Amino acid sequence: MGDEGETNNEQSGTVNGPVAQVGAVYGGVHFGGQHQAPVVPRQLPQAVAPFAGQADELAALHAVLADSARAVVIAAVEGTTGIGKTALAVHWANQVADRFPGGQLYADLRGSDPSGWPARPGDVLRSFLEALGEDRIPSDVAAQAARYRTLLADKRVLVVLDDVRDAEQVRPLLPGGSNSFIVLTSRNPLTGLIAEGARSVMLDVLSAGEARELLVRRLGEDRLAAEPQAADELIELCGRLPQALSVVAASAASVPFSALAAELRNAVSPPGVGNLSARMAAVLDWARARTAPPPVDGDWRSRVRTPVWLRSPKVLFAAAAAVAATTLFVSTPMIAASSFLGLGYLLIRFALLFAGLVLMERPGGRGAVGSGLVVANAVYCLVDALASIHAEADVWVWLEFFAVIALTVMLAMRLAPFDVLPRRARIVPPTRRPLAYVVVGAAAAQFILLFAGIPHEYGSVTVLAGVGALAALLPVVAIGGLCAATALTEPGDESQRAFVAATVAAYLGPELLLLLGSLLLGPRFTYLGNAFWSDGAYQGSWGTFAVAQAVAAAALLASTWVLLRRAAAQA
Repeated sequence: MGDEGETNNEQSGTVNGPVAQVGAVYGGVHFGGQHQAPVVPRQLPQAVAPFAGQADELAALHAVLADSARAVVIAAVEGTTGIGKTALAVHWANQVADRFPGGQLYADLRGSDPSGWPARPGDVLRSFLEALGEDRIPSDVAAQAARYRTLLADKRVLVVLDDVRDAEQVRPLLPGGSNSFIVLTSRNPLTGLIAEGARSVMLDVLSAGEARELLVRRLGEDRLAAEPQAADELIELCGRLPQALSVVAASAASVPFSALAAELRNAVSPPGVGNLSARMAAVLDWARARTAPPPVDGDWRSRVRTPVWLRSPKVLFAAAAAVAATTLFVSTPMIAASSFLGLGYLLIRFALLFAGLVLMERPGGRGAVGSGLVVANAVYCLVDALASIHAEADVWVWLEFFAVIALTVMLAMRLAPFDVLPRRARIVPPTRRPLAYVVVGAAAAQFILLFAGIPHEYGSVTVLAGVGALAALLPVVAIGGLCAATALTEPGDESQRAFVAATVAAYLGPELLLLLGSLLLGPRFTYLGNAFWSDGAYQGSWGTFAVAQAVAAAALLASTWVLLRRAAAQA
């Protein structure tokens, strides 16, 4: 050591990391690591190489960008499918990608996915945040959207959202600031976004010259020159739809145009007949049939798919009418014992069933609500048939049972195609949703009540007693299980939530009405839930049992609905 005024520059020991040797320090000392380059996402799909036509639409997109707009919606005239919305968006986006140094984001939102599973905004936001280099992503959708807008506020990023279902699906995905640009494709015009300032580019079918140009780029000029008349016929049979023409071009690599035209002539409507979406679907079905492997002997899938008429809405209505007629006939003792309270209950159920069959054919949320109404009342009809077999297995009861089975099979073929499976849902611990305990508790209470109360023959080994036990517990497994699954998994999209809400309300709502209404009749008639009732022959605590059933059903219905509403608010 030297004098106090001297500076000692000696260092000893092992040092990991930066070292600073300083004298007097005013403020903080900061050690900076190496500067990390910002993440620039490049998510655009590869452009379709033989893109042809739509020159006016390309020019319109360039004009929208030059006009300092922030969003453009590419939609089809009359919602036509296969008109080339995605191909146009991707082709143009690749042309202008260099104008967006902040990167390009792309997502397929599956708004028209026939499987019925549109992409959820939260999932898309998470993938975008990961692409932008975020490693700590909030779980709440609103927080994700806020972070996403913050990251894009000062960047010039191109965002392409393909196959949008509706405006609500993309609102959380709209970037912040005024530098980014968003391209949306949709079967719907998305008028809500256009009213808020987005521009619109409407697509129509290709002209005859553009359609021919597309085939020339795919197959070559010589090929079309060899069969000009057959080529022209193919163009018109395809409705001049780009996707249909591309499908036909893929099949024409080794097949003469005349042979393809003969096949298509038998598969689709004549040119000018029918709408273009139906024509596109017919072309796709034709192409799948040409490339499908021959059915394997004994393959159950080929046998199930054979009776196409079973999927007809008219057949569904006929089956529902048969179920309603046989159920009313079998339920005459209950109607008489309840002073026609039971008749009103059944009429409400059948009104909901037929309303659901009508709504099932509607697109979007109304179709999901309709499916829920039908499923809920089909469950009740099956329960009623099983309970009737348990009570008195006469001819009319068996007719009711077989009518319900036929309706159930048709619904399964209509609502759940065998080649489409739902995606796996992620489990959410109930500690994150305290209301989930109420849902699971109410379902468990219903199970305990029914197991302990009705029917009496749980310990018996007879077939009819087992049928009665199945009838009592089936709704708890079906409806209560649906509620519990909703409470313990991540919230689904709007269609899923609408389906669950409609199913639960359509089953438990009428049950509550009859449970509470039967209490007004005293011991003469007591509804016990799930198609079981007492006409006064049994004495005891059936009134208390009905009250307990009503409390459990009301708790299950209310808590599930609150959970669904909270999930909708978060989405």
